[in-house]
Amino acid sequence: MVQFWWIIHKDLTSEIRTGRVWPPLCLYSLLAASIFSFQMDLLPGQRGHIAASLLWLVTLFAGMLCMDRTFVAEREDGCWHALRLYPVSMTAIYFAKLAVNVITLSVMQLVLIALLVIIADLPLANHPWAMLSLTLLGNLGLAAVGTLFSALGLTMSRSNGILSLLVLPLVIPVVIAATQATELLWEDDLGTLFWRWIELLIVFDVVFIAAGAVLIDFVTEE
Repeated sequence: MVQFWWIIHKDLTSEIRTGRVWPPLCLYSLLAASIFSFQMDLLPGQRGHIAASLLWLVTLFAGMLCMDRTFVAEREDGCWHALRLYPVSMTAIYFAKLAVNVITLSVMQLVLIALLVIIADLPLANHPWAMLSLTLLGNLGLAAVGTLFSALGLTMSRSNGILSLLVLPLVIPVVIAATQATELLWEDDLGTLFWRWIELLIVFDVVFIAAGAVLIDFVTEE
């Protein structure tokens, strides 16, 4: 746990000092919300549908930008080999990087959801804990896949664009499930169908987090 929190502290401190990822993501959220504001003449039901799709599409493509840089600092600054010399397991590094990516996506979503609620008057306050749990599950699924494949860049001379090509087909179930569940939530429909989408997200998260923990040593092996 000490190793886990140390790596999280290192990455968050580096991001706060350099601002490489968070400002572009927040600006991306502002741009997406501004584009959505032009659709204010839609009916309330249509607003919820489009807002849910916009939320997770923005999260997906912004997440590619975020997770593609998961191991960039270690690779560019030449400190990856130094990090491996410390008595830190690759599993601890993977979970720490995963946690940082989830935090980054959550910060971006917090800005975007707040803007969507203001613009579209979405009923977010009706089920805040359900919305929090849903976004956490969706972010975990995206980050679990993205963090694992981002580690592939450590052993490849040219990794630009490879993350998107590998990750996009795998995270389609997460995006679909999260979008459908968000739409049902904003329509105040927490019936059986909503919980089936939640169950799909949970299964996906468990499978890919476990796969990441098992495969991280293999994908980073030189």
